[in-house]
Amino acid sequence: MESKRFLNALPLVALTVGALALLLMTSLLTGCGSSTVKVGWVGSSGPGRMGYRYTTFDGVERKTSRAEAGQTMTFDYDVTVEKGALLLKVVAPDGESLWETTFREDAADTVTLTAPQNGLYTIHIEGQATGGSFDISWSAGEFGVMASVPIDEAPDISALVLLPGIGMALVAIGFVIYTAVRRLGWGYLGLGALAWTITVALKFAWAIPINTPVYEALTGSLPETIAHVIFYVYVGVLTGVFEVAITWLVLRYTKLGQVTWKHALAFGLGFGALEALLLGITSLVGAATALVAPTTLPLAALERLALTNNPLYGLAPIWERFFTVLIHLFTNVLLFYAARKRASRWFWLAFAYKSGIDTVVAFAQFWGLDTVGHVWIIEVIVALWGIAGWLGTRMMQNRYPSPEENGDMGATLTGDVI
Repeated sequence: MESKRFLNALPLVALTVGALALLLMTSLLTGCGSSTVKVGWVGSSGPGRMGYRYTTFDGVERKTSRAEAGQTMTFDYDVTVEKGALLLKVVAPDGESLWETTFREDAADTVTLTAPQNGLYTIHIEGQATGGSFDISWSAGEFGVMASVPIDEAPDISALVLLPGIGMALVAIGFVIYTAVRRLGWGYLGLGALAWTITVALKFAWAIPINTPVYEALTGSLPETIAHVIFYVYVGVLTGVFEVAITWLVLRYTKLGQVTWKHALAFGLGFGALEALLLGITSLVGAATALVAPTTLPLAALERLALTNNPLYGLAPIWERFFTVLIHLFTNVLLFYAARKRASRWFWLAFAYKSGIDTVVAFAQFWGLDTVGHVWIIEVIVALWGIAGWLGTRMMQNRYPSPEENGDMGATLTGDVI
């Protein structure tokens, strides 16, 4: 029986491992030949300068300088455009264009203007272009806020930035395929996804306005280490309250919890797979934006994305999602078992199990995940939690009531519910 269950799981394991291996190979090959985007700013207070070197430019950049009516404003520009067009203009405080020109090829010149009124004047450059740069020096007043923090050069972004998003989506798809192959039931897969949506939305509705005041109250009244530990546990317990307790109450006091083992599995897989899919899509949107229109993202976001140029970073979210789905699966199997047996101790086990891993995740956010060592220490903990969940799920299969144990109600739930 044990070997049979293991063999039943092999299609999912093989599909996931094979997909990840193929994805990594493809991404590495694509990354080796892909073009990169380089963004560089230079600037200072007083007479200012902004320089921008790009392989692709798609967007708008603005900087401002204050000038008095009648003051002479002089700026030098040196623009190169390999393909496309850039519009450069000076906008007066009233919003009217004081001067503008369009570049479709290389150009350099000095422009002298007279300020018609007091206020902030904006140098505005926009368009779509590849393979070029612009370098603009401004001589009137104090060059704007954007130039107050010099940035030498943003990091290179390669196609490997797509790896986490595609991988997390494939993990979700792999579990959905497993559900279909094992005929676990589409209805309860969907109910699990719906349960995740509702409980996580409620958790965020609480956390967004409340977590910051809680953190400030703890750090303001307790030693830092103790305050942080209490806050990590608090964040973990929030997951227990919203994702575990609310789900258990619904299963315990409705007929939704009186289902067969297959439907319990489908529910747990739906709960975790939707999370993996949405995180994958979100990651892909950010990655695609960084590749296609990097100027629309702040430098900090580009720096975070550039970490995935190292495959050890890019693989971590995929690894994490795989084991997290197993964590969701075991948690929900415990809740169904608690509902079937009407034994609350299994609910409390699920509560402690899931709250514990989110306490670790809360610690990780404060600890920092900007080094490979930190990332993989946390990922090993997640994997151990997931493996424990998988082993616990197999154990629960032996204990889970058969349809006959629930009489007619159990027998009627052997087919698809929805």
